[in-house]
Amino acid sequence: VSRGRGRSPTPCALLSRGRSPLETMSHWMVTLPNEGNNLAEDTFAKLREHTELENLAEAKQLVVPKLLVGTLDSLMSLSDELGKYDSAIEVVVRKIERQYSDVVGGKEALADPLKVGPVPPKRFLEEFQWDIAKYPNRRPLPELVQLILGGVGSVEEDLKNLSINLSEKTQQLSALNRKKGGNLAMAPLEEVLTPDVIQGSGVQFLDTDYLRTVVVVINKAAEPEWLNVYQGIGTDIAGYGGPDWTSGGGCGQNDGNFGAEIDRQRETGSPVVPGSATRVVAEGEHVLYTVVILKGQYEAGHIEGDEFKQGNFVDFFDNFKASAREKRFIVREFEYDPSAKTVSTQEQADDLDAQVQQQKGSMVRWCKTHFGEAFSAWVHVKVIRAFVESVLRYGLPPNFVLAVLKLTPNKEKQVMQALDRVMQVDATAFMSDGADEEGAEEYHPYVRLVINQN
Repeated sequence: VSRGRGRSPTPCALLSRGRSPLETMSHWMVTLPNEGNNLAEDTFAKLREHTELENLAEAKQLVVPKLLVGTLDSLMSLSDELGKYDSAIEVVVRKIERQYSDVVGGKEALADPLKVGPVPPKRFLEEFQWDIAKYPNRRPLPELVQLILGGVGSVEEDLKNLSINLSEKTQQLSALNRKKGGNLAMAPLEEVLTPDVIQGSGVQFLDTDYLRTVVVVINKAAEPEWLNVYQGIGTDIAGYGGPDWTSGGGCGQNDGNFGAEIDRQRETGSPVVPGSATRVVAEGEHVLYTVVILKGQYEAGHIEGDEFKQGNFVDFFDNFKASAREKRFIVREFEYDPSAKTVSTQEQADDLDAQVQQQKGSMVRWCKTHFGEAFSAWVHVKVIRAFVESVLRYGLPPNFVLAVLKLTPNKEKQVMQALDRVMQVDATAFMSDGADEEGAEEYHPYVRLVINQN
């Protein structure tokens, strides 16, 4: 691979003239070739001369152990993937930062920021040292990259599970708090229909083989309508035809098979027991009634060949609930058990709140522990990416200096010009065909990777 124009521009060496990514950046990772007999120290000194003396950026040289080059084909293939891996790991880093900030609050996150081990991310980056114990540098680069990605994948999966658990508990708490302050349509019925209220209203909660008492919440303005129509709700639900083939009101004709031709639904009606509505309690804009309905009915069994097919039980509750909803009456599920100990909504909310706070504490501790792992992995991938791009750009054997630049705000363009001067080239000489057109890309003969710091 030749230097300079020997290879097409790569993403890390390109700068779009459209929407610039420079607005939020604070650090660049750059590599410059050691020309001629120059040592890395000489190249870095030249870099500092062109950046620090002009107050454009602070430069820190990074020294990393020798990495295995492999074949140029493998490097080119890896180069195409490293950009995606770089972005994917950054996403995990940002997720941890965002989750931490959401849990502790923005101000607290600023007062107690996440660190990489004992140091802030900025210092870790500027004083970066390769973790040979965790990422052995003599492994083939593709294998090394997969090792890093595997660790980050585990971190991301843990974060996902913790986030889901915390979100579920938080949503449950919010729903409970809404119920706690809700009206009769939302309030927990076990706290509304207490034994004293039920005894005072004289209502009986039936749950027999044939009858069931259900609870209906009605807007006060619709109470007269309810009393007028409740006995006719769901006129197509209950089948009242019987197996009397001698009667005109029967279900069908005697086929000698006891059911195959029977149609209970020839005559239908509401499952509501007439006169069973009882006003129990009124609160705010709503009033609560109970009403007794038929529990359900069996579909007749029949014989198929020599085998008897058992009939099915059809429960009326869901159909009655749907029919009542069409008339804007709210049927609520409730099973009355006078011996059951009732846990108040407030007690449930207090218990859930304690669980939420416990999970938040666990999340904070987890973020503080694993942020450093994810950030370190990100920087290691950046270094590998810089190494691969440098070998492809400058040629073999690897002979370049690796540095991190902390940019002075709004000096990005001047820093790029300074780097061009270090390379002793005119950047316009490396512009691709059509670079003077809108949205075209400008090529620079050095490797530059952006590391955004929040």
